[in-house]
Amino acid sequence: MSSRSSRYLLGAARQARSCQSRAVVRPYSNGSPARASQSNARDWSMMLFGVSIGGLALYLYERREGLVPAAQSEAAKKPSSTIAAKELEKHNSRESLWVAIDGDVYDLTGFIDHHPGGSQVLIDHAGKDVTSLFKGIHPPGTIEKNLERSDKIGRLDPQSIAISNQKDDASAERIKEARKKLFGVDSIVTLDDFEKYAKDVLNIRAWEYFSTGAETETALINNKTAYDRIFFRPRVMVDVTYVDTHTQILGVDSPIPVYVSPTASNALGQPLGEIAVTRGAASTGILQILSHVASKSLDEVMSEKQDKQKVGWQLYMNQDRSKAEEEIKHAVELGAQSIWLTVDTTVLGRRIRQMQGEAERNPAPNGKPLTQPATNILSQRHASNLTWKDIAWIKSLAPGIPVVVKGVGAWEDVVLAKENGADAVVLSNHGGRQLDFAHAPIQTLYELHKNSPDILKDRSFQVFVDGGIRRGTDVLKALCLGASAVGLGRPFIYAATGWGSDGVEKAVQIMRKELEVSMRLLGVTKLDQLRPELLDCSKL
Repeated sequence: MSSRSSRYLLGAARQARSCQSRAVVRPYSNGSPARASQSNARDWSMMLFGVSIGGLALYLYERREGLVPAAQSEAAKKPSSTIAAKELEKHNSRESLWVAIDGDVYDLTGFIDHHPGGSQVLIDHAGKDVTSLFKGIHPPGTIEKNLERSDKIGRLDPQSIAISNQKDDASAERIKEARKKLFGVDSIVTLDDFEKYAKDVLNIRAWEYFSTGAETETALINNKTAYDRIFFRPRVMVDVTYVDTHTQILGVDSPIPVYVSPTASNALGQPLGEIAVTRGAASTGILQILSHVASKSLDEVMSEKQDKQKVGWQLYMNQDRSKAEEEIKHAVELGAQSIWLTVDTTVLGRRIRQMQGEAERNPAPNGKPLTQPATNILSQRHASNLTWKDIAWIKSLAPGIPVVVKGVGAWEDVVLAKENGADAVVLSNHGGRQLDFAHAPIQTLYELHKNSPDILKDRSFQVFVDGGIRRGTDVLKALCLGASAVGLGRPFIYAATGWGSDGVEKAVQIMRKELEVSMRLLGVTKLDQLRPELLDCSKL
């Protein structure tokens, strides 16, 4: 490690130690202690590592100074150059936690309590080869930037590496053959087709990650079926020769009332990841919102966008507001068009189907003692102490940039968001991935229409909806109830997975055509003519 890096780590470590000893409460922390954590590192994995340089710096510094042990196990104290897969599997608990990446074995035992995402996600993947997950979402050099040489305790034995490579090769070969069978993107007819064919070109872990909902998946299913319970009352004898689907989303011109919702880890299905979406958005003129935990950084995406293209940025508020402040200021410096504060992830929902799939593929060894669950399920990345005051704080760091509150599930909170200075809200239950049985966003919109219709008429405040939207008629139903635009997440992931930026462009073409046809049949020519009277919501 360079002397410059050592000085940085030592400084970060000292600051972290100082803040821990004094339990400093930072401004806008809403009364909760926010401990220092200086981090420029990218996330380790979509759900594995979430490494903070500040916490890592403290750990490495303390280890150098002999303040914490390098590892807990005898094997780690006397590392072997070759480690058998059976040995790796034994280190699957918080007392001794190893993982393998590209054949190299790393000991994270001493880091587990420093993990800002909580210890449980590390325990869930301890003793395993996580190469495919890790490489699917991170660029080369991530390990070198975040770990020291002493963290690598050896390599898997050649036979274990060969077996692991065979599994990866088999999966890659299956996906390769599936891609050969894909037909041209022009043959895609509906957004559902993208999902249908994307499943075959994704590995099973990626498919489960993208497609699952929380618990029973009732919220996930209801997001789509709620639209099926709304019917139209079309008007006739209207000249619909010309229709116009253009609108503005947060001041940005858009050819259709649709934007790209923030979705994580797109590179699990498409090597270009979110950049493929960026290119597709540029060719169609729609607004892209980049996920805070995207597989491509905001820096990378902003370097790829077209000159006049706008990109918004999703913010997961860090528990440490000093870290959040750095991230917000960096997004502003890069030219983020808007900041979308996600407020429905104080803890992550339990995606049961994904968890069961992982358990079936990597079952706990027979006779393994019961693992005690982590006592702290909170994540450093997802603040549990958010309050309405945070909106003003974000706006003070990003003057003149629209701030959107994403993840609102009750009409009363829409009122509060507006009163506290938000420029817009997204009615969303996180794609059915957080609180199961949460109302579908279209139901929340209907309640807002009934209880506070004036908010929906305020042109200075926009209300967006995401979750379950797959057809142009879904978009029109939301706009009839007062929404300004809707967000699509999974459809753009699946479109990019199969066909890259062309898939994204085709998805926008499909939505535009469906909107134009349905507007004519509904008897309207402009979006501002959509109104509640055109709907029958009695079965909603």
